[in-house]
Amino acid sequence: MLGTLATPLPAAAATSSARIENCPPAIACFSPNPIRVTAGDRVTWTNDADVTHTSTSDTGAWDTGNVAPGATSGSIAFNTAGTFPFHCAIHPSMTGSVIVSAAASVAASPPVRLAPGGQGPRLPLAAGLLIVGLALLATRRVRRNGTQRIDEGLDKPPHQ
Repeated sequence: MLGTLATPLPAAAATSSARIENCPPAIACFSPNPIRVTAGDRVTWTNDADVTHTSTSDTGAWDTGNVAPGATSGSIAFNTAGTFPFHCAIHPSMTGSVIVSAAASVAASPPVRLAPGGQGPRLPLAAGLLIVGLALLATRRVRRNGTQRIDEGLDKPPHQ
């Protein structure tokens, strides 16, 4: 699991900031709590408290190490959807969680598939039938108008 959390990410990944705040003992002093991110995002913790703290995964997947007052931890990558509980290793009553949602789809529309042989995009069947139907109607109209002109030249009454 550690490998899936600490993998390098592309530049498009977002970094979310969390804070460690002064608070009475036995209260979760991480803010926000829970931290909500999308798969591929990174999280850093800034210690706004007066004493040193950590952000340590309950499963051992990550540990920021000691974060001194006023300092910010290194970023932790969250590549897998799920809920990841953590605590302060120095003050175990301080707890929090990171909730990672699945990454949003990059493409809003379905990808365009190429026809066999890479000859361009495939047309859906309905669109192809519509084009063929319109072409047949246009051909019929041209043929009818063309016949009418020829017939008119032969002293026959126009087609109605």
